[in-house]
Amino acid sequence: MRLKSVLVLFLFLSASVCLADVTPTTIDINAAVTVNTFRPFNIFGNNVNGWSNPVPLKDKIQGAGNFILRYPAGSWGDSFFWNGSGDYDAAGNWVASETEYTNSKMIKDNGMLYDAAKIIDGKDETAWRSNADTDFPKAQWVYVDLKNKRMPDKIVITWGDKTNKEYPYAKKFSVQYWDTKEPRQWMPYGAPSNAWLDTTAKNLTSTGGTQEISFEPVEAQYVRILMTESSAGRNGTYSVASFKVYEEGKEWEIKDNNSVVASSCNSACELGDRQIFGFDDYMKFMKSFEPKAEPLIIVNVGSGTPQLAASWVKYANITKKYGVKYWEMGNENGGQWETGGPMNYYDYTRKFIKFYEAMKAVDPSITIIAQGQFDGNSQNFDGVPHIKAIADRLAKEKKVKYLAGGIVTHQYPMWGATVDAVLASPEKNFDDMDKAIKEQLKAYPELANIPVWITEFNSEGNLKPRNMSTRLDNALFITNYLGEFIKHFGSNGHTNMWDAINGGDALTNVNGGDHGYLQADDGPYKNQERATYWAMKMLTNYWSKSGDLEVHKLVDTKSSEKFLAAYTDLKPDGSLSVIVVNKDPKEPYKTTVSVAGYKPAADAKVYSFDKSNYDWKTDNAPYHADPDNAPSETTIGNAGAKFEYTFQPYSITVISMKKAE
Repeated sequence: MRLKSVLVLFLFLSASVCLADVTPTTIDINAAVTVNTFRPFNIFGNNVNGWSNPVPLKDKIQGAGNFILRYPAGSWGDSFFWNGSGDYDAAGNWVASETEYTNSKMIKDNGMLYDAAKIIDGKDETAWRSNADTDFPKAQWVYVDLKNKRMPDKIVITWGDKTNKEYPYAKKFSVQYWDTKEPRQWMPYGAPSNAWLDTTAKNLTSTGGTQEISFEPVEAQYVRILMTESSAGRNGTYSVASFKVYEEGKEWEIKDNNSVVASSCNSACELGDRQIFGFDDYMKFMKSFEPKAEPLIIVNVGSGTPQLAASWVKYANITKKYGVKYWEMGNENGGQWETGGPMNYYDYTRKFIKFYEAMKAVDPSITIIAQGQFDGNSQNFDGVPHIKAIADRLAKEKKVKYLAGGIVTHQYPMWGATVDAVLASPEKNFDDMDKAIKEQLKAYPELANIPVWITEFNSEGNLKPRNMSTRLDNALFITNYLGEFIKHFGSNGHTNMWDAINGGDALTNVNGGDHGYLQADDGPYKNQERATYWAMKMLTNYWSKSGDLEVHKLVDTKSSEKFLAAYTDLKPDGSLSVIVVNKDPKEPYKTTVSVAGYKPAADAKVYSFDKSNYDWKTDNAPYHADPDNAPSETTIGNAGAKFEYTFQPYSITVISMKKAE
């Protein structure tokens, strides 16, 4: 009897401790106050790509509620040629056939004939050539990254005319270095101001061939040649066959292609046949969805031409009558990693105008979307933000209306941050984005409601202590991220997650990742759903309505706890659903949910997703999720104007309520 009493007391005290550990919080919903509106069809998009075949996974992609699918995805967009039938023109540009179509093609590996990598390939018979299509013919440059701080004191340049007498060289140039006190020399996001300093080798002249140039030693990681006058005359181009940097007689060997960057590149190229999923395949795939999916096409700006883009529109919408509405002009063109990049955004805008006018001449009904990284800069070291640089250039030519289709930004936020910091970031991130876009476009009231497209987003891969892309953390991040996007940009917004089927090293590397929400690699877990897949399904199937084009209302929702992010959808059918993300890895939150402006019924559906549904295992390779189960579904009977619910640690929960009769 005594033993039984002790056991009862122990159980009572244990229960009391558990209850005491549950932190009380509140979530207040006011359904009478609309914060923003959105259409699920537009918000919950994804990327499919040319290097994998999504057809076998159509039902899963449709099941996740993704109906705007971007193609050919990412950097492939600027090295992708939609039609394999055609021929090269005199300048080495691909001209697609107007009468025949064969499967799409890609630039061969190292197939850019004059890209910056030719400077360090060890062959004087190959050379980089700058692009004649630039507003800055008297300020072209090439820099090399020495990887660490050195004390360079000499360079040796072999100009391109040693390769071919017809290639131009720099009649005037200077040797410069990047100020080591400034942030790293990473053009798109890290260098809005000019930190290039002259060495003692400045304002030099050349007659071509090979030149050896000595200067007083400087501390530098980045060394460049700034070319200011071409042997080809005014507006002429430049060419460099090799560029070597020395310190005290020792050459610093540069083999990594990413360590040499040029201001522009002649876009002549060679094509290969490594295309898996061609344009007609993609369109057939899109038509198989129910409702029919909406294409979003990346136009090749980096290595393509206005003619190539216009012929694509003609084939798609005139010849085949596919009715492709959305065309995104290039992909991350400011990046040195991009084919044809880095491209400064004054040059990008001039090209944008040419492409826009050629494409609209074929089909005036299409929507053309410009690159517009909200936190980037013009890349001319003039301090002008990226979007403003585009708008100002368009305004100068009285063509601001060309931006009416929208601006694109890509986000893999919080480079080098911790997982906890990334999970805490969406609220501030979108506050900052909203303010930045408004500030950059304040001179153009006609663009006050410009559509905002995030055509790539996911967590950053370089995080501490681990890549989170395949883990439960990322499901929480994606849900919170999309909720905040809807709050700020929902009525005129579009997003495309990166991506449906990607590939990576998540199966073999304990700290590896893969941004695809379905497993791409062959093996026992091929096509396995990742946490982000289930998060997308929670948002589209349970919180909102999959593929819906009707207008939903995001209504006022406030949480008293920083770890609880909550968003409420008042649906067109009159039902009300709240999605709650508990970002705390340890604490459950016993929460009083209050609903005003709406009278919920007592019975409500609850969908939950947490570690009991999904856990990424790294005990033995191939690493995988175990368990990997769909969100759990239950019913509660205590819903109403005020009720309690406990949100488990690291969880996503949807409470779906109908109006009381």
